[in-house]
Amino acid sequence: QRPGGRCEACEGDGILRYEMHFLPDVYVACESCHGKRYNAETLAVTFRGKSIADVLDLTVDEAAEFFQNHRRIHSRLQVLSD
Repeated sequence: QRPGGRCEACEGDGILRYEMHFLPDVYVACESCHGKRYNAETLAVTFRGKSIADVLDLTVDEAAEFFQNHRRIHSRLQVLSD
């Protein structure tokens, strides 16, 4: 297992590509990580009930609210939100 926490099945892409030779390639969500890009061990780590995948799925406004008690993060997100 490589360091970094990525899903090894999809190499952290969250999707798998299937070559269809004479047709356009088909892309499907990785069955191992369900498109979340990280391995189960990494996804088990949470902060205030959210995994890294959950945090990355937040909108800027949702992230600003989530990190409201972390001044440095919140101020940067607030700039993006305004």
